[in-house]
Amino acid sequence: METEVEFNGERARLYEIAIASFPEARRADIDTMHNLLSPQRGERILGFGEGNGYFCKAIAEAIGTEGHYLVTDPSKDQLENLVKRVNLPQMEVQTIRVEGIEVEEDSFDKVWCFGAFHHVPNQTEAMKRIYSSLKPNGKLVLCDVFQGSKLAKHFDAYVARYCVTGHEVKFLSEDFTKSLCYLAGFDERNVSIRDLPQKWIFNSEHDLGKFVNDIHAITLLPGTDEERIEQTVKSCRDVLGIDFSDGKYKLNWPIKALTAVK
Repeated sequence: METEVEFNGERARLYEIAIASFPEARRADIDTMHNLLSPQRGERILGFGEGNGYFCKAIAEAIGTEGHYLVTDPSKDQLENLVKRVNLPQMEVQTIRVEGIEVEEDSFDKVWCFGAFHHVPNQTEAMKRIYSSLKPNGKLVLCDVFQGSKLAKHFDAYVARYCVTGHEVKFLSEDFTKSLCYLAGFDERNVSIRDLPQKWIFNSEHDLGKFVNDIHAITLLPGTDEERIEQTVKSCRDVLGIDFSDGKYKLNWPIKALTAVK
């Protein structure tokens, strides 16, 4: 993230509203976390870019009180929202950027990030810190938006234009991701990237538009609240695609997952 922490203030407030209002919308993301990260009892896990902690309760409960979960993010406001909802003894919370994390070498079983690495300004240094923190055979799971995807277009053409803080970021390419891992010390044979065809699920298109507007703080779009919701739904339909099945509206949210083993 930039010098000015993007997710403080109004951005953090609206993000919390979105997650609290539609707690089941991102259920597929929780399932993906369990499938890829697979947190186990007693493990030591480092999470960065955790924001308001959407995944934290599930991870902390999985590792139990025998484990240790270091939750980090540069946004003081988002972490304050997190600890109001989740405050378990196995959790340690730090307001810090991933590039500045100082932990002992070989100290974590797993490192985890979902949807935040594109905000990191010094991705090379961040990956070196991640590699250093992992135990031998430790695992990194990093899920994010990649260059050239429909989701990158959504952020660049819509969110960057209308978000209250803008959205100036660095989306990864597969080649650069592999280079980051190589420069950090990972053996290329232990690095893989896969597509994750995620979907966010809602009871109505109105709910979908409200969630996207709040989670991305779409406040600079002209018009009333209802007009902004309608315009956001249209943009999501045109760029990302919205499916309807089983009585639910499903917003396509295509990302990729990097897994790397030390």
